[in-house]
Amino acid sequence: MIAEAQATPRSRDRRRAILDAALAAFDERGFAQASIEDVRRRSGASVGSIYHHFGDKQGLAATLYAEGLRDYQQGFLRAIGRHASAREGIEAAVRHHLRWIAANPKLARFMLESRDPELARLAGERVREDNRRFFARVQEWLDGHAARGAIRRLPRELYPALLVGPSQELARHWLAGRVRGSLRAAERHLGEAAWRALAPDAGEPS
Repeated sequence: MIAEAQATPRSRDRRRAILDAALAAFDERGFAQASIEDVRRRSGASVGSIYHHFGDKQGLAATLYAEGLRDYQQGFLRAIGRHASAREGIEAAVRHHLRWIAANPKLARFMLESRDPELARLAGERVREDNRRFFARVQEWLDGHAARGAIRRLPRELYPALLVGPSQELARHWLAGRVRGSLRAAERHLGEAAWRALAPDAGEPS
């Protein structure tokens, strides 16, 4: 596989076209039913080029998943890092979550709905280190605010559920077409809800 940093502009463009075509095919037909031929037709790339860049359909899908997750995580870290106060950071995290999904509905739907065991294995191998770094940095941010009394001290596994759990549930329904309103309209309410869930208890410093 050609490393992205070492690829020529033409090769990067071809790689991007293949990934975009794969995502469109997966979104339209589902991962199980989509084929390399569907990707070839949509991208204009040869089958050989597709295999050269990605190996096979699972490799294509794993790359989409890994690159999508990295883009999401980098944006999340930027969102919380821009704010000194816990409340502003928490509300920014919720906004980022909802806006990223609204801006990337096909990719978000693919990432949330992928169930192929081989894809899960390949994607897991590619994102393991990214996930480790991401969750460590988010937890460090949360621990710092908890140590200062700016948010509640909770078991660590509860923070993600309270921070973006409700937003994730709404987004699932929105991606499935069961919610007709915009995600943007829910930002303020879900941001406030996340803050209320994590804010210090009455009588604690804030």
